[in-house]
Amino acid sequence: MKMKKIICLVVLMLTGCENLMHGQTQPVISKLSRDKGEYYFTTCSGAVEDWASCYDKASRTCDKNYVVLNRVDNFKGTQRELTFQCKK
Repeated sequence: MKMKKIICLVVLMLTGCENLMHGQTQPVISKLSRDKGEYYFTTCSGAVEDWASCYDKASRTCDKNYVVLNRVDNFKGTQRELTFQCKK
């Protein structure tokens, strides 16, 4: 019985690590304003994503490259936000 508990615990730990390593990426949100026109916002915070994933999302969203409108970062890496607009 004790061996079953140990095996279950190991399986749960491995599943948790797998989810952390391949976590869900945050979506790109489309916004519209009078002065900016259409622009996009995404986050890539925490251990799962980094700035490269934010820039990858911007590249996948825009056909002809993009312009960074705002970039928010804190020194811990727990908050990364990118606001961008597609080039026309």
